[in-house]
Order: sequence, then C-alpha cells, then structure tokens
Amino acid sequence: METLTVSLTILIGVCFLLLGRWFYRTPRRIFPAWGLLNPEHPGVQKLGRVYGVFFIFFGIFASVAVSFSFFLRSVPGLALLAFPIAVAGAWLLRPKLPQAEPPPIDAASQQPRKQPLFSKHWKRFLAIAACFAGVLIVGVSLILSDSEVSKMAVAAAESNRVVKQRLGDPIKRGFFTSGSIEIDGPSGHADLEVPISGPKGKAKIYAVAKKSAGIWKFETLDVAFDEASPRLSLLQDESNTSNP
Repeated sequence: METLTVSLTILIGVCFLLLGRWFYRTPRRIFPAWGLLNPEHPGVQKLGRVYGVFFIFFGIFASVAVSFSFFLRSVPGLALLAFPIAVAGAWLLRPKLPQAEPPPIDAASQQPRKQPLFSKHWKRFLAIAACFAGVLIVGVSLILSDSEVSKMAVAAAESNRVVKQRLGDPIKRGFFTSGSIEIDGPSGHADLEVPISGPKGKAKIYAVAKKSAGIWKFETLDVAFDEASPRLSLLQDESNTSNP
C-alpha cells in the first residue's frame, strides 16, 4: 500500500512538471480570451510563466521528497534536500523560449501597438463573476435560514411576549441570514444573525449554539431591536418564566 502511494505521488509530481513546462511555453493558454486579463499583454504572459515555474517546482519537490523518504529513509534529514533540488530543477527544467526575430528595416520606425492589461471581454467576465457570487451568497443564506438552529431561534422569538409587543404579531423571519454552522456528526457549533420583522418594526436575533449528542443548546440568544436599546436575552426570559 505504501509503495502504491509513493508511485502515485511521483506520477502526480511528473504530471505537474510537464504541465508547468507547458504553462511556461504557452502562457497565453492559462488566461482565456473571455477572462479578465488580456493573454497578449507581456505582464500577463510573465505571470503565466511564474505559474509554470511553480508547477515545475511543486512537481519536482513532491517527487524528490517522497522518493527520499521511501527509498533512503535510513538517512535522517535527507528529505530536506528536496527543497533546494526543486528550486534548482525548476530553474534548469524551464523550456527555452524562442528568440524574437528582429523587425524588418522598413518597419523599424513603426511603434508596436501596446496591449491592454484587461481583455475586451472583462465586463462580461465581471458580470458572470458577480452573478456567481450573488448566487453563492443567496444559496448560503437559504441554507442557514433553513437550519435547525435558525428555526429554533425564530420560534423562541415568536413565543416571547416582549418581542411580540415591540414587533407586533405575526413575526416573520427575514431573508438574509448570515453566520456560520459547523457540524461534525452529533456535535457542532453555530453562530448566526437572523433578521426578523413584524407589523411594528424589525429586529435581529443573535444566536450562538453548541450541538452535543445530537442536541442543540443555546449559549447566547439575544434580540437586538436597535443599536440604542439594550439587547433582550431570550434565555434569561425563559429562566425567569420557568422559575418564578
């Protein structure tokens, strides 16, 4: 099994090396014409060659480090030589670029046309990227809104008499829920900001919960009506109600 892992790592390293040489030789291929950057710009081509050198370095480093660790494991610290070997190899294994031919004598007086940094389709690229980012944000917000912690927090706010007095009835959950939820089997952690609204106004629920043995328990569950007034703790209100 270890031999197979080493062989696959070396194979992947060789693939990275070949891919890096191809990137270095044809940097225009890295940046598509419909993208943000103009592949004909000299600075963009230099950036592509930097990518190529990095791929060559990574391929050599992975192959040499794994080979030393497997075949020469009896020699301590030998794997550290993989870094200088990868640096020297990335410099030596770069493809040689063809020499540019001198311009004709009658065209020597003509100034070469400067290439713009951004491609002619950069507006389209930014529009596509903005749409993708918007869809991603909306999708994450919908997932957070539909989570168990969000539903429990909104239900606690709906059953609180102070929240009903301030916002009115019925209380509805807002659209954009932000925060984070991390779940690992029966355990997890959530930190959410849930907007809610009613006929009389709007508010935000700040919920921090911990999941243990498959059950969510709130550590913080506050409602903020505005920045001036103090937050209402729904957990404190529940404890006062259950223990008069």
